Amino acid sequence: MTYDHVIDKNIFPSFICSCIPNININSLLKESYKIRDTYDETDNSNRGGYHSPLFSVDECEKYAEYQSLEELVNITNSFGNDVLQNKKIGGQIHKLYFWVNINKEWDYNVIHNHGRSDLIAIYYVKVPPRSGNFVVLRNDGSQYLNLYDFRKDMLELNLEPEEGRLYLLPGHMWHYVEASRADQDRISISFNIYL
Repeated sequence: MTYDHVIDKNIFPSFICSCIPNININSLLKESYKIRDTYDETDNSNRGGYHSPLFSVDECEKYAEYQSLEELVNITNSFGNDVLQNKKIGGQIHKLYFWVNINKEWDYNVIHNHGRSDLIAIYYVKVPPRSGNFVVLRNDGSQYLNLYDFRKDMLELNLEPEEGRLYLLPGHMWHYVEASRADQDRISISFNIYL
């Protein structure tokens, strides 16, 4: 059989972008614990771990004493806008919220998405060995088909988080964090970003 004029394209692609910000990670570590010691936890996707309340960049007075955290917020905002521009997606970041997660051994984050958030970001402050992977799933119904039976990589992205790395992806993507098997805390700072 002969084929002519073949077109082969990926359709509806998504993305994940990451960078390693030039920031004092030891200061972020201290500020993360200070937030845990200052603010009551909220009940969200963490199971067993600490989840701080949401902070808005409009509420600077709440986290003004956290200089490294404020610097991370500014870097995340800048990186997000750069990604939008480089990918020719359009729009600019309008609002940004963030919170601190501290998970101990056996703590995890259940599968979830971030609702109406246009983008999400996760910065890993501390990642001891065996502290669980960050898993992003396709959410277009493909998991119900035989099409990808032999290609698990087409259904999920399984990342071993890297300490000091910032990850950015669309907010609608379902994701979870595996249970930690480390005897030290896994610490991350997460962001909801609106265009």
